[in-house]
Amino acid sequence: MLSRAQQILVKRAQREAGLSDADYRVALEVVSGCRSTTDARMTDRHCDLVLAYFEAILWRAVDAGALQPSCKPDAVFKQRGYWAQKNTRQETSRDRYAASSVTRQIADLERELGVMGFGAGYCASIRAKVTEGRTDVRSLHAYRAALQRTLRAKQNKFADAASADSKQSLTTVTERQN
Repeated sequence: MLSRAQQILVKRAQREAGLSDADYRVALEVVSGCRSTTDARMTDRHCDLVLAYFEAILWRAVDAGALQPSCKPDAVFKQRGYWAQKNTRQETSRDRYAASSVTRQIADLERELGVMGFGAGYCASIRAKVTEGRTDVRSLHAYRAALQRTLRAKQNKFADAASADSKQSLTTVTERQN
């Protein structure tokens, strides 16, 4: 289901593309299978496809001289091809939002590993192995998971080593007392 902000964005796009309500509903149905943005079946991917579709309608009308592009600073369609290029088949606008959160989490995990003595080169080798050069959201999630596993393993290893050191020192103290 679309968020309220996404619903408003689609309605603004309808106005900019110069679509009547009937044309708008037909276009929604053609692209998403839903006649309304409030339909629970409407997904982020549908929203992106609808925006790209309306963008194509607008620029065709501009090319034909039927419409002029909006000059408002907050226009939905500021430049030709923006939505079609921005929202590829591999990701949606929500994916990009999630990626920013994952990126922050990755930075925190890399920092924690750095404090433990594992530098940027160590993290870079994990990233290269896990993501195989990909930078999509799924790869970022995989890298974050690998960092979490690595950090947990290193923390356990250090905890075991510290525990062994304390046992060793206890043994040494006990031996000296005897």
